[in-house]
Amino acid sequence: MNLLIKNAKIVSNGILEKDIKDIYIEEGIIKKIDKNINIENIKILDAKNKYVLPGFIDIGCEIFENGYESKDNVAKLTEAGAKGGFTSIVTSSAAKPIVDNKTVVEYIHSKCKGLSNINLYPLGNMTKGGEGKEISEIGEMILTGVVAISDGGKPIENTTLLRDIFLYSKMFNVSVMTTLIEPNLSKNGTINYGCMATKLGLIGIPREAEEIEISKNIILAKYTGAKVHMSYITTKGAVELVRQAKKEGVNVTCSTAPHYFTLTDREVDNYNTFAKVMPPLREEEDIEAIKEGLKDGTIDIIASGHSPSLYEKKVTEFERAEFGISNLDTAFNITNTKLIKEGNFSIEDITLLMSKNPAKILGFENKGEIKEGFDADIIIIDIDKEKIVKSSEFLSRAKYSPYENMKVFGDVLATVVKGNVLYDA
Repeated sequence: MNLLIKNAKIVSNGILEKDIKDIYIEEGIIKKIDKNINIENIKILDAKNKYVLPGFIDIGCEIFENGYESKDNVAKLTEAGAKGGFTSIVTSSAAKPIVDNKTVVEYIHSKCKGLSNINLYPLGNMTKGGEGKEISEIGEMILTGVVAISDGGKPIENTTLLRDIFLYSKMFNVSVMTTLIEPNLSKNGTINYGCMATKLGLIGIPREAEEIEISKNIILAKYTGAKVHMSYITTKGAVELVRQAKKEGVNVTCSTAPHYFTLTDREVDNYNTFAKVMPPLREEEDIEAIKEGLKDGTIDIIASGHSPSLYEKKVTEFERAEFGISNLDTAFNITNTKLIKEGNFSIEDITLLMSKNPAKILGFENKGEIKEGFDADIIIIDIDKEKIVKSSEFLSRAKYSPYENMKVFGDVLATVVKGNVLYDA
């Protein structure tokens, strides 16, 4: 589709353009960026001097099919993603069915083709059945279209196997995405190990459960040379471990999610299951460390952390409630409010953390920037607009939120994917 976006305040690659410009899109590609472009008989989208950013790219969003239709499926996930400003979503390798062979990858591609208008990319699971015992068909999955491989939220306990996977991944130059919860230390844990766990009489998950896994990943990355991406950093110690590894030149990257730099384990007081997430919410010093890590480049990506669950599986006894959070609809609002409005971050910083860096880590050569020749995946945002979080208005099927009734700033006004306007507020 051909489209002309007028009066754009373009922010891309961490830079705000000095002049208001127009963006001409032809056949899904950004053809020209200039002042006062005039083309007859073309659809026009007026940005009205608002910020125009490359679409957000989400890493590891959970999706469910085949008997899990009451959770987020392809259609609902993409609707919520477009409203939240996400033009590309990488789906978890723990999807149903487990993504461990090329047949499942082909199935996902065929399923997405008919239901999704945004870009959906599957992750491949490192091991067969996601069981952590035997290497899956990694090579065939990559050739079929997975953009990276992951453990599907279940860390590989067999260190020899994990090292072999790291070595094997180098043949294909893809990122290996790992989960940072040591299984034995975190066994039966439901919240952060600390005062709140003691108060509520719940089993806690200690910081060392994360930091031991990070240390293992860093050491193996150092000696294998693999591209390792560690998902959802939550502790102060974890941030420092990654910071030092990067200083030493180890090829590691990492991500976090909005709830890890905005909420503490105090949110689970009174057994609030909507704040039950994995990894668990930590404490104030951890929040500050996460923000510092985002600011100095230690943490590369802000992902949504969207991990939907049935509402009735959340509204039950705390220990029985499933882990999960509904974040696609609010990830930008929360990030904008806490980092830009209330912090020392800029909208330029956000384009790096939510667009450019994810594209780079995933090897997307034509995404993550607003640049001639790049894919026309673009969003228009208003960073000043006020709104109240109402989970009943979420497009995701997971209609609950620890941010319920919170006043936030910022809103996505329009989402364009491949030159098609998918959302226009």
